Amino acid sequence: MRSLMPSILLSLAAAIGAAPATAYEAGDVIARAGWARITPNVDSGQVGAVAGSAVDVENSDSLGLTFDLLLTDRFGIGLLASWPFDIELKGDGSIASLGKIGEAKALPPTLTAKWFPAVGNGQLQPYLGIGVNYTLFWDESAKGGTVTELKLDDSVGLAAEAGLDYRLNDGWLLSAQLWYLDLETTGKTNVGKVDVDVDPWVFMLGVGYRF
Repeated sequence: MRSLMPSILLSLAAAIGAAPATAYEAGDVIARAGWARITPNVDSGQVGAVAGSAVDVENSDSLGLTFDLLLTDRFGIGLLASWPFDIELKGDGSIASLGKIGEAKALPPTLTAKWFPAVGNGQLQPYLGIGVNYTLFWDESAKGGTVTELKLDDSVGLAAEAGLDYRLNDGWLLSAQLWYLDLETTGKTNVGKVDVDVDPWVFMLGVGYRF
């Protein structure tokens, strides 16, 4: 088996190099998977009647999945999905000393209308999109101490997307994608409500395949 490995690797390399990348066409489906990171840009209100209090949201990583369907050679629809993100909330402002105050799971499915401009010979394919995000929160839990109860409302908001595919051949590709999500939630705790604009950037680096 060891003697076959160099031949197998050379054959795969030759196959990738031999198949030129052609431009995307109507009817193509592009599936991608990879590392995804949520980086929040938090603007928090006050927690109940606790003067000067606020909350912050930590970065989170997960498996990202995206799917595109081209309706024409240049326009299509895209879906961002993922494995659930583990979201951690921390005290801020006058309650910063509390540290972690709770956690939850989140899914940010995002549907966009996308434009794929014609560039070069099709090996590099940029795209832009705009659409809507629906973020679901569940399995919320408070750390205890001052905050013993936690519930987060789901969010609906606008989304914008930009990305770039590097086509290895007519099937396989490498991808880099970026989204901005208009994400607002209300946290309900035992010490009162807090309105939080999370408004995260979502980054994804991965591999994909064109069907």
